[in-house]
Amino acid sequence: MTELGIITHTILSATAPFDLGCSLRALADFRPGRRDISLRPGERVRRAFPHPADPDAAVVVEVAERDDGAPGAGLTVFSAEPLAGPDLDAVRARVSGWLGLDDDRAEFLRRAEADECVRPLLEVARGLHQVRFSSLAEGVVYFTLLQNSTQWYATLHKRRLTLYLGASVRAGDEDFTAIPDLPRLARLSPAEVLPYVGVRNKAERLTEVLGGVAAIDEELLRTGPYDEARAALLAVRGIGDYTAHALLLRALGRPDAVPLEMEQYAHTARAVYGAAQPSPDELRERYGPFIGWWAYTCRTALTWLEQDEKARERSARRRPPAARRPRSTAGSTRPRSAARHPAPWSPNDPGPALASLEPPAASFALSPTSPSSPSPSPAAVPGSPSSPSPTAVPGSPSSPSPTAVPGSPSSLSPAAVPGSPSSLSPAAVPGSPSFSLPASSAFSPEAEPDLAIEPSPDELVPAEVMVG
Repeated sequence: MTELGIITHTILSATAPFDLGCSLRALADFRPGRRDISLRPGERVRRAFPHPADPDAAVVVEVAERDDGAPGAGLTVFSAEPLAGPDLDAVRARVSGWLGLDDDRAEFLRRAEADECVRPLLEVARGLHQVRFSSLAEGVVYFTLLQNSTQWYATLHKRRLTLYLGASVRAGDEDFTAIPDLPRLARLSPAEVLPYVGVRNKAERLTEVLGGVAAIDEELLRTGPYDEARAALLAVRGIGDYTAHALLLRALGRPDAVPLEMEQYAHTARAVYGAAQPSPDELRERYGPFIGWWAYTCRTALTWLEQDEKARERSARRRPPAARRPRSTAGSTRPRSAARHPAPWSPNDPGPALASLEPPAASFALSPTSPSSPSPSPAAVPGSPSSPSPTAVPGSPSSPSPTAVPGSPSSLSPAAVPGSPSSLSPAAVPGSPSFSLPASSAFSPEAEPDLAIEPSPDELVPAEVMVG
């Protein structure tokens, strides 16, 4: 994708009265071209056009309000290379034709002011100039695909054809694709168009119409006598009365005639005039060669008035925000509830659930002064809080004596084996208080049920030490 880094600023003039805001709002409602533009309502619009000198390249234009407030628009052109004078003039002409800046609507407005049913519509559409398709090629593709079909189908497949066959460029932070011009589209075969259209007869009809319109002088279609231009289009196989009028009005901006007998125009007349609507011939006599602008202005203004009415209804249905009571600075007078215990899964306090799972700690009463006390010394009880000597703890990092290592060939000392049935000697526990147990009161876990406690995993002798 080509990045367009050259920016050219210029201005465009328009025939008064002209309101760019009306043009931007009309573009927002123009469904066939909505996906081809980047629009900021009330501010600006961007779209891509084929490069005037290179059909395989594209430029992007941005249209915004003029700084001096004069009728017209400010034009910014994004291109890959600086545009020469003729190329810039060609881009200016394309944009002016797209937005109808050169349309002289003075006579039409005079006749519309004299029509009491149309006069109220001018309050929202007085400065509206007719927005058209960006090119004759785009109009031919859309209205040919629209035959015996729907608007969404024609819009979708026109967009698909543009994306795959047009030149894609990037301007600023947005991507655009320009639909190719008519001569390039006319060279396509039905097989080349079929993947983008999806239906074989549509592909054949589209290529036939593109080739037939490309063979007509476009200047004749734009500025020649209306009847001759219409007859030239009707001579193309695949173009009927509706398509011919649509191309002349919506693609070329020629308002000389419209088929008022069609239901969509009859519906517009009923919405404007009510039950006393004039006949199609009376409307043609009243507006003459501007009947196409009558149809476009009335339909657009009616749509805007309906949108504004719906917006007002939505605003009226919207509830106002409820008033909030002022917050008291003295604080609440309600008594505070007692603090609840944290949940069992609280990271700060696991709660009573975990405490209920832990076994109660055993308590021992040592009586060093009583020679007949059956309580063992702290060194003889696994898990005692007292600090045992290295020789009393199997697997201690300190260098144990031969008698402190299980499996040593030396005779084991009774003090080195916790729970030994032999009488405990105070000398086995350094720093222990001076007391002695009588020989007849040998320590036995079976004889003392309260002391039959299994050692914790930390106090078990490692397996590698037990291997003798």
